[in-house]
Amino acid sequence: MSESAVEWPAVGLTLRVDGHEYPVPQVWIGDSLLAVLRERLDLDEPRDGCAVGECGSCLVTLDGRLAAACLVPAVAAADRDVRTPQDAAFEAAREAVEAANASPCGFCAPALTVAITDLLHRNADPGPAAIREALAGIVCRCAESGRWIEAVARAGEAGVGDAGAAGPGISDSGEMPAFVFDAGEPA
Repeated sequence: MSESAVEWPAVGLTLRVDGHEYPVPQVWIGDSLLAVLRERLDLDEPRDGCAVGECGSCLVTLDGRLAAACLVPAVAAADRDVRTPQDAAFEAAREAVEAANASPCGFCAPALTVAITDLLHRNADPGPAAIREALAGIVCRCAESGRWIEAVARAGEAGVGDAGAAGPGISDSGEMPAFVFDAGEPA
């Protein structure tokens, strides 16, 4: 056997991110959605915290459901609706997180904005227990849950979750979401 470089399978795909289509040529089939968003599309958000689905820092919505972008193969997100924390749909929640100082260092703020928006679209008036449950998958070392509860209240006051209809990319099924580790439809 020769010592030539191994050729890894690669594909070209189109990602629909925050309402825009991006052709991405030559994506290795093992690349995560997070890697492609950050390294190929040069997005600052979502964040790369653990790369193994443990911290929640890389939350996005994929076809309206919360997803840990580090666990979703980029090829599985092709031609699907990906919404990152940079999407305008999350602006009011981002402002609420900032106003409540719910992420003092700022690292988990993008994930909080996505999770808070999703929560308020499912439950317009969540209590503290529902808030803690909905945000439990986000690891934060510098804020206490009281700040997160305040951020949710501020986001609700700002109209996040209003109008009875889901915002861009947010599911309105009423189901409690789990972080989606979605590889697409079964073959």
